[in-house]
Amino acid sequence: MWRTASLIFVIFLTAIGGVLSWQWKAYSKQASLGDDNIEKVVQELTVQSSEKDLHITQRISGLKPDKEYQVVIPGELFQWLCIKDNGDPCESKDENPQTFLPDKDTLIFQYTIPIQKIDTAFLLKEWTTDLLGVIVKATDIEIIDIVRRKGSWVAGMPLKGIKEMDLIDYYLFKGNGAAPALYWQPAALQNKQTNKEVSYYINQQGLVKDYDFEELNRLKGYPFVSVVFTDQLNENSGKGMIVTSSNTKEEMLKRKLVHYYYQMKFNELSADEKWLLDVFTSYTAKLTPLSEKGKAILQELKENLSEDELAALFNEINNGSGEMNTEKLDKFIYKIKGLPTRFFTLNKTESTKWVPFHYYDPRKISIGNKEQIEGEAIYDKGMMLYPFMEIMEKLEFEVKVLPNHKSILVLKGRNSYRFYLNQNIFIYNEEDYGLLENPLVNLNGHYYMSKQWLQTIFKISIDEGKEDIKLSL
Repeated sequence: MWRTASLIFVIFLTAIGGVLSWQWKAYSKQASLGDDNIEKVVQELTVQSSEKDLHITQRISGLKPDKEYQVVIPGELFQWLCIKDNGDPCESKDENPQTFLPDKDTLIFQYTIPIQKIDTAFLLKEWTTDLLGVIVKATDIEIIDIVRRKGSWVAGMPLKGIKEMDLIDYYLFKGNGAAPALYWQPAALQNKQTNKEVSYYINQQGLVKDYDFEELNRLKGYPFVSVVFTDQLNENSGKGMIVTSSNTKEEMLKRKLVHYYYQMKFNELSADEKWLLDVFTSYTAKLTPLSEKGKAILQELKENLSEDELAALFNEINNGSGEMNTEKLDKFIYKIKGLPTRFFTLNKTESTKWVPFHYYDPRKISIGNKEQIEGEAIYDKGMMLYPFMEIMEKLEFEVKVLPNHKSILVLKGRNSYRFYLNQNIFIYNEEDYGLLENPLVNLNGHYYMSKQWLQTIFKISIDEGKEDIKLSL
């Protein structure tokens, strides 16, 4: 009877698994903030290989005996069961099929993962059951292989031992954190670990240099990663693992390793902001960005920050903890320069129109003691520029952008001014005046003028205080 009931609730669990996945992501985001109240547990995974599938036993220990735990089950897991050590089904305080009581301090899950072909390489990324409200601090993976012995197993954790017997092979992987990616291929691989963070897997005839990327040594908390050189699976990656071509060049390998660091460190970046990883990777690895947006961003940073300031920015990025986003990057620059910017925020998505680097002045701009204008002053190449259109309108000038968008006409009373965006001249009451520089600047579709030209041409009085800027005629 209990087997029928178990089958029914397993089907139900599979149906609601997708609904629960967003809860797990929200929890993971919270857990990444370092909440000491979150429970920390350990788990043991036993993988038994057969011709058509993998039989998994997952044992999570360190739980509270009287507390119910909610499970999240990936859709790739089948014949899922929660059992006690004696084989009886797990208990629950209520009729909720998603929650279970530990047997003492342990929950045991059993399930299978179908494998389509016995002679085809595969990579498993989400292949274990998760519990809401807990952090897995350590994982042991034991692989028991009877039918795939000619091939090789790789996990995204350090390999602790292989034991080859007459009829069966054993693999043991141990590491920190939740379950890593798991890889198998039919051809044999050799393991060569060059340092504690990176372990390389190559074919029997392959050679791996003693790579020593100094850039990795400067990255705080570089996570363990297994790098598999193979042509039996398309290039891919998962937690603790990079699968790459056997012909991968040293420069590309360095890019992949640095990119992996940022990908794991800032896994909560929104989809719109993922392109930032290209900027982080390229600067750290001393390589050219792959994306056009990345090239433009890095070039602007180099032109507007000194080498020491740029190094300080990436020191903040590399040593920072918690969620990363474009707003936080702008705050890092403010911390370094003492001037606010929206450079990263304005360029947030890879597809948005390009906005060059500039700082803005946080002081309010008002006309006398009354009206405050909506625009703000900015700093471009060390020069402070004022929002031209907004100031002129508040001072009761009539401003017209002419149809060709290359000149602007300003009128007040009997006076007229014409400015050209690409010429160092302006026309005042039909007389031409040559200037040493163009008084009007167009940045990102907004028009600006420096303090010097506002005072010289329009006789505007500018009083720059600590908290506000007052203009008057």
